[in-house]
Amino acid sequence: MKKNFFKNCLLTTSALAFSSSIALADVSISGSMQWHYLDQDPGTSTAGASDDHFHSDNKVALAFTNKTDSGLTISMFQTIRSNGTEAVSAANSDGNNITVEGGFGFLSLGNTGGVGDELTPTAADLIGPGSTDGKAPTFYNESGSLTSQQASLINIIDAENNITFKLPTIGGLTLGVSHKDAGQAASENADETVVAGSYEFTSGDVTGTIAYASNSIDGATVGATSLDSSSMGLTISSGPFSAVIAQAEDDQTGGTIQTEVNDYGISYAVSDALTFAVSGTEVTETSGGETLDVTSVSAKYTIVDGLDAYLTYHDYDYGAGTSGQTADDGSATLISVEATF
Repeated sequence: MKKNFFKNCLLTTSALAFSSSIALADVSISGSMQWHYLDQDPGTSTAGASDDHFHSDNKVALAFTNKTDSGLTISMFQTIRSNGTEAVSAANSDGNNITVEGGFGFLSLGNTGGVGDELTPTAADLIGPGSTDGKAPTFYNESGSLTSQQASLINIIDAENNITFKLPTIGGLTLGVSHKDAGQAASENADETVVAGSYEFTSGDVTGTIAYASNSIDGATVGATSLDSSSMGLTISSGPFSAVIAQAEDDQTGGTIQTEVNDYGISYAVSDALTFAVSGTEVTETSGGETLDVTSVSAKYTIVDGLDAYLTYHDYDYGAGTSGQTADDGSATLISVEATF
């Protein structure tokens, strides 16, 4: 009888302790929904093609945070995303990781963007969402040698299982490293290491950030050539003005194929509700002489808090060089609506 009594007390105490530990966690749920309409006018259109489509991107993010008595902040993140063109796309995990932050710095384990994706800027940050990523028009044939249409770190760790560590920020300086293991098979030796740093500064009414990142990917098989890329960027803000200047380089197969991207952009906040931006991107590839020039103009209008509308216009010119691809000189218009919760 006494044995069962003490056993029940122990189980009850353990359950209370477990419930207490759960109660200590701060839980937050956030979400966003982007809806896009893309209308492209390529210089080389396919007969009968409409060259326009709808696209939707839905995200729900869950975060659990617990602060320990020793001063550590432990968090768990899970993002569910449905992202597709025209038809409904399945909702899948778009990132999941745990983080530990304290006086030692910041440690992240799991499927999330690496430090290069976090710290390196690009002029595309100033224009509407979806303007240069997977929801954007493709300005060149991907079977060529061009590897990017924006000047962030060309080869980034993005929502992939990795380890990221950042030192504590000292005097505006942040340094970090990310490492991804490609796998254990014979053809999965393309481990990836990114080293990045940024420095924030203030001078009078001007604030800015200088960032640099370097990425090295081992050869996928024994004896294969590694792939290296780097990027640097400068972001400046003063009053209603913001500007970005960035550059990225990518070396493939021992430097025989090189891609260089330069972009620049400026935005002006007319009011709390309306912002205009313009950006330019130049891409050059050495082996086949491919080139890409894109000029983008964008407007953002805040309808109400949490609901924004974007209008982005691209004018692009893709030169195929001797790559054997098809040159294209055209334009694209992207209308987007974004709701955040």
